[in-house]
Amino acid sequence: MTSGKFLPLLNLVGCIAITTVIALQWTREHRLQGELNQSRDKVDEIQVRYEAEKSRATALENDVRQLKESVEAAAAARKETEEAMAKLIDERDAQLATTTDAAAAREEQVKAWEKGIAERDAKIRELDAALVSARARLDEAIAKLKQAAR
Repeated sequence: MTSGKFLPLLNLVGCIAITTVIALQWTREHRLQGELNQSRDKVDEIQVRYEAEKSRATALENDVRQLKESVEAAAAARKETEEAMAKLIDERDAQLATTTDAAAAREEQVKAWEKGIAERDAKIRELDAALVSARARLDEAIAKLKQAAR
């Protein structure tokens, strides 16, 4: 073949080869661009899920912190209540002891009064007997005086 016909044919084959390479490269680039876009979408989706999970984790940490504070407050309140209850029990025991002592003192006082009243009653009976005896003597003396006066 002559060089005049060979060069255009070579040029045509070269153009077809370059066009094929460009087409293949373009389809490969187009496929890679699609994969890149899918990867970016996945990254965006993962980023959104990450932010959601981060927010959820923060909310859970806050819930745990609040729960701990509530438990600590409840424990402190329970301790204060136990201390107050112990104080009230001590006060009640002291008051009961005081009341018991006062009741015992009143009982002793009542016994002393009963003894004093019994002694007084015995003395009154003695004095009454002595008065009856003196009255009887007085009546006899009056009767003797009346007889002597007649």
